[in-house]
Amino acid sequence: MEKTALVTGGSHNIGQGIAVVLAEKGYNVAITYRNRPEGAEDTRRAVEALGRRCFVMHAELGEPDAPQQVVDWAYEVLGGLELVVCNAANPGGRGSILTATPERVNELYASNFRNYILTAGAGARYMVRDGVRGGIIFITSSRAQRAYPDDYLYGGFKAGIERACQSIALDLSAYGIRVNCVAPGCIWQREGGCPDPEEYTFLRDGVPLHRSGTAREVGDAVAYLASPEAGYVTGISLRLDGGLILPGMREGRDPSALWYSTEWREETLREAMEQLKVHTEEREDSK
Repeated sequence: MEKTALVTGGSHNIGQGIAVVLAEKGYNVAITYRNRPEGAEDTRRAVEALGRRCFVMHAELGEPDAPQQVVDWAYEVLGGLELVVCNAANPGGRGSILTATPERVNELYASNFRNYILTAGAGARYMVRDGVRGGIIFITSSRAQRAYPDDYLYGGFKAGIERACQSIALDLSAYGIRVNCVAPGCIWQREGGCPDPEEYTFLRDGVPLHRSGTAREVGDAVAYLASPEAGYVTGISLRLDGGLILPGMREGRDPSALWYSTEWREETLREAMEQLKVHTEEREDSK
């Protein structure tokens, strides 16, 4: 039987790296994308060049019904499912708690927590029904393990996934399904995120291994956790960050702590007071 994997958010960067490495390991792959159809086609071509099959679906995984629909589709086109990699997420959400809004909290919850849980559950049901001793891997972040003052949403939900992973691993251990996390930090992305260390000296000087990571290295970690060589590994989070958070350093070029930044505090205070003013006016108008 051919190996089969679903990788959400497989159209660029980390998701694309995971899909390509899995194809090298003999997997046929189904991927989703949200807003990069060209990148999804690039992934398809790269996978097919390795002699494996690749199926592509557009999906808004923050929608409540989308995770089940995606898993149903992947199971059908692949003819089975033995690995689910939950990677698609919304990387935004940095800011002060003083400027929190219901809309932003719900958006990040839907895409960074609910999406992962529902996708994992849908995939696990197929594995249990078919007697497949498969795997589920959540892509989290080193920000799940290190607190930053402007990261209560994204980092908080990623931390929630890592804690949920432990319970899910216990839950599914009875069926031989292993559940783990891969937590990247400072992975070079051409379209933003952690930059090329050749252009930014703070990476060479600040990250203990003196470089950023690559999408392929994340893919290698996923492939290892999915392999028989990791058959006794479940419920863990494997961090790939070059030692980034070991000394407690902050992500970014400025080595000073964000919460000591007068500019950041003043900007946050202006935004928070504007929100309070609007809220107060709305309350007065409703009386």
